[in-house]
Amino acid sequence: MLQFTCGKMKSRFLQVLLLLGLSCWGTGSAMAELKVASLHPLLTDLAKQIGGDKVTVLAVVAAGTDVHHFSPSTQHMKQVAGADLVLASGKGLENYLGKLRDNMSAGQVLLEVGEAIPSLELSEAAALMEAAEQGHAGHVHGGVDPHWWNSVDNMQRAIRVVTAAFSKADASNAAVYETNAAAYGKKLGELKKWAKREFSKIPSGHRKLATAHLSLGYFAQEFGFKLIPVQGLNPEIPATSKDLAAAVNTIRSSKVRAVFPEQGVNPKHLEKIAAETGVVFSGELVADGNGIGPLSTFTGAFEHNVREMVKALVPAP
Repeated sequence: MLQFTCGKMKSRFLQVLLLLGLSCWGTGSAMAELKVASLHPLLTDLAKQIGGDKVTVLAVVAAGTDVHHFSPSTQHMKQVAGADLVLASGKGLENYLGKLRDNMSAGQVLLEVGEAIPSLELSEAAALMEAAEQGHAGHVHGGVDPHWWNSVDNMQRAIRVVTAAFSKADASNAAVYETNAAAYGKKLGELKKWAKREFSKIPSGHRKLATAHLSLGYFAQEFGFKLIPVQGLNPEIPATSKDLAAAVNTIRSSKVRAVFPEQGVNPKHLEKIAAETGVVFSGELVADGNGIGPLSTFTGAFEHNVREMVKALVPAP
């Protein structure tokens, strides 16, 4: 009788162990296997939207980081070394990619997402201004505007590029990536419709964006705004009285209604110009995709920017 009881107990114990083993195996199979390193905060957001729980995303360039002046440290290089796929913005934004490639191992893939997105060319003067503002004098991104992420259409293109890369690297979860991508794409489609409704409140003659940093070209092209770059306002070099006078003249001659400071850029020069001209001094825009908290995602930053523009440019009742 005792032998029979012990036999039953042993059998029961083995069954429990088997169930536990199956449970652990099931949990393990659901864990993320694809590791992705991101070199831009908005690419981190995009990778999470598409990858869901199937992808581990390493934010090499953290939210709030100045993407124009970022330089990878040894610790950053270690993060990249642990990734299967590395996402870069491209269009010349990351001038350290050559160094990064030299340190990548066989099998790792570096994807410059922006290279698959149509480029806007900068005029020679605008390109030189952009380079000076970023501290890259002599390096002008090849005359190409690197800020492709300030466009819903471009982010839709980026969804397709990243989804294809994830599906190629991890074919077993391709259906999941496609489903997630479709859901996020639909969300962005609704976001664009909302933005158009909001912008319909702004008379066409008021749709001018006066900024000190040339970063909203793709946005302006998509939503019918005119960019008014305020020349000579390099945040790293004290503006001269001549610079400020030229900026004031630009604002007045262009009949600008508001000036728009950008997050992470010292606004004091624009504040002086707004005071001198009497135009609206807007709330900060998130133009480089490096917002923090709720503004660290594409949808969060985009919605914030739309609201600030509408608030500044819609005529008072």
